[in-house]
Amino acid sequence: MINQAYAGSHISDAQVREWVAAGRIMSFVDIYAINKSRLDGRLLDLEVELEDGEIVYEIEVLRDDGEVREFHIDATTGAVLKEERDD
Repeated sequence: MINQAYAGSHISDAQVREWVAAGRIMSFVDIYAINKSRLDGRLLDLEVELEDGEIVYEIEVLRDDGEVREFHIDATTGAVLKEERDD
């Protein structure tokens, strides 16, 4: 069970490290490896948040063409939940 204190908020780096070490969520390295072609570019921002009861990596990438894309990726499966152009 996820501690509801994290609901709707940024999860601390220490908590993320604990969950990765426990095998509860995937590391960013693993998330990147699964989604390398979609995440190609310069990493601008990386956060881990709780959304609708799911732990999600929120990743913002600047592509070579100058477009900024934001991804929401399930931290347990590595599946892309949402991808959008960020203005």
